Amino acid sequence: MNKLKEPVIYTIEGTAFVVDIDKQVLRQSDNPANEISFVRDMTDQGSHYRLFYDPDPSSKPPGTYNPDALKEFIIPKLIELDPDGMAAKYRYRPEELKNKTDFQIIVDQELLAQRHQGVLPKINIAGEEFVVDLRLQELRHAQSFHPVLSLNSFELTSDGRHYDGYYHPVIRQLVPLDPKLTELPDSVIKIKIPNEIGLDPVGAARIYGVDERELLRRYPIQRDLKAEIIPLSETHIPSLIRQNREQLQKEHRENAQKIKPRFRPKF
Repeated sequence: MNKLKEPVIYTIEGTAFVVDIDKQVLRQSDNPANEISFVRDMTDQGSHYRLFYDPDPSSKPPGTYNPDALKEFIIPKLIELDPDGMAAKYRYRPEELKNKTDFQIIVDQELLAQRHQGVLPKINIAGEEFVVDLRLQELRHAQSFHPVLSLNSFELTSDGRHYDGYYHPVIRQLVPLDPKLTELPDSVIKIKIPNEIGLDPVGAARIYGVDERELLRRYPIQRDLKAEIIPLSETHIPSLIRQNREQLQKEHRENAQKIKPRFRPKF
């Protein structure tokens, strides 16, 4: 049985913080709500981080801080704080982390170089490759450049992190579903893809005017983008079909009661 990895602890003036490489934060051991982000709260200097921090915030009223109480701290790189965890997470050998920066480890440098050279990302949808073009807000078939799936045709999920839609793999198009359907449509599946930041963080940074390095630290370029395939049987569609059938049967019964028996003469 594998033993649970012991948390890595880093101390700032007597206060212990857990090093969380997944969220890229320092989390105070005895006050988990207090997190210091390597991306948001620190300045990445490559060889280290600079942090301006009040080591005794408890002495201040909630929601306030005293600029004069801020102290500057030099924080080691994540690959120095937790080399084994970083190597395992990003599939490196520990010795390969030497002389690297956190950015070079977290962000795939080969994919980033290709993106800067103008190579657009691709996503696999039901076994076929589509080129991601955020500038035109579309996904183009990688071989024939047709069909084109407009991102505007997808629905944004409730968490804002993905798009989903109903897809027909034969015609390679998003298709609308009749809200009154009574049978599962043939060959139609539901697909879920990342939002713009997940599809192309470099392109999203350019479009939205945000810092590219900061966005990439939070949302690194993904090497193998693939749409999640969800069979209709695992969605709300079967329940909708059942409700539609019940409603149709109810309407038939009501209509049958309204029809008066025809007069039949006796012979």
